[in-house]
Amino acid sequence: MINQKLISTIENNLEELSKTWFDEAVKSEIMTTYHHFTDDQNYNRGKAVYENLLKWLKAGALRDEVEKYFNKVGAIRLNEGFPLSEIHYALYLSKKVFWGFVDWRDAISGSFQNSSTTQIMAVLNDYFDLGNFYITQGYFNELITKLDDDKKFSKNDIKNLLMQSAVDWDNINEDEIIWRPV
Repeated sequence: MINQKLISTIENNLEELSKTWFDEAVKSEIMTTYHHFTDDQNYNRGKAVYENLLKWLKAGALRDEVEKYFNKVGAIRLNEGFPLSEIHYALYLSKKVFWGFVDWRDAISGSFQNSSTTQIMAVLNDYFDLGNFYITQGYFNELITKLDDDKKFSKNDIKNLLMQSAVDWDNINEDEIIWRPV
């Protein structure tokens, strides 16, 4: 069973975790697409990751729930025009903020020293690492759907997707390569 102190720590400090993530995200030179959205939208993106972590832990840390949530995040971010690299970095930042927060609290209170630390770390790493896997899966499933719907994809579009991870879906050049699933 997951340490109840950990769940309480997240519950009692959800706003602070979210604010710390947001502050890091808006300063990030890597997360440039996030800069195109409002502060509230970005704050809520960070908060949603921690809210889902809390929900996931309370429900028993089931893999299926991580899959559903992060698949959806990947698909939504593709449709919003986010490069996959930025999405991964945002989740990395969530994990970094979380561990920094827990580590700092533990150094002061010793809350987790007597718990099964290895088990807790493994479960939490599963959340973030599986999150990256399922974000990628959701992102590419949505991309495949879009490609199948559009039936067209230029060399430049492929280059943008692979190198910059962003495609201007409204401006695909139909006179170049036509992409068709086999």
